[in-house]
Amino acid sequence: MSDMLRIVIDTLTQKAGLPAAPVTPTATLAQAGVDSMAIAVLSMILEDDHGIVIAEADLSANTTLTELADFIEQHHKATA
Repeated sequence: MSDMLRIVIDTLTQKAGLPAAPVTPTATLAQAGVDSMAIAVLSMILEDDHGIVIAEADLSANTTLTELADFIEQHHKATA
């Protein structure tokens, strides 16, 4: 598991309060129960703790958590 994927999963379960069972690397945002509030929390944590900015518009309900972590890493590299 990549560091970013671990950050995403930990943030969603520990900070956004999602139950851990559906929050798996292959789950889509919809399957994991990620709503706009969870995205807001994730965005805030990523920006505050890691200097990474993501927008809710960049995500879809069909995006897996692994794809999200990859997107964040690519976006961060492109803007660094």
